[in-house]
Amino acid sequence: MTLSGLRLAVLVLMIPAAGFAADDVPARLDNARAAYQKGDIARAARDTEAALRQMQDRLGKMFAETLPAMGGRWKAEPVETDSLGEVGGGLSVSRAFTRDDSSLNVTLLLDSPEVASALAQLAATPGQPNVKKIKAAGEDALLRFDAATGTGEVTMVVAGRAVLEIQGDNINNSDALVEAANGWNISKIKALLAN
Repeated sequence: MTLSGLRLAVLVLMIPAAGFAADDVPARLDNARAAYQKGDIARAARDTEAALRQMQDRLGKMFAETLPAMGGRWKAEPVETDSLGEVGGGLSVSRAFTRDDSSLNVTLLLDSPEVASALAQLAATPGQPNVKKIKAAGEDALLRFDAATGTGEVTMVVAGRAVLEIQGDNINNSDALVEAANGWNISKIKALLAN
């Protein structure tokens, strides 16, 4: 289990289990500990991974409530939650939106190595003409928009642990990107991260 996987486990165990049926994470972790102490490493790993998957599913549902809700003619796809264990750790919660030929993808990356990269980009002075710093949902953000290709993105970091990204394709201007970036529920993200 990676360090960020352990952080996810601690975060979920600290959050009240109200509203979540059949919470067998503690039992799975107890079984994993017992198996490990008996030398059954394969079973310990299997039980630990099952507990981690269950915790990540729970976290995904909680953070899904913080994603922007694009109104109007934007059609929302189902929320997707993915473990980022194979790429350094963390969790990804994302949703795609479409309108005619345009698309927006909103993604929250939790406890990912991407946080350090995004923080460095936010700290640097934009060196490209199509990149500028903005405020979105009260947070510092980086807006990239290329009118020639109709593509762009907004990137921000919350509490040094969550990268929030909006990526757009086939968009006429940066308005949809900024609208989506302003739609994040930052206070709920901070509350979830503080637990």
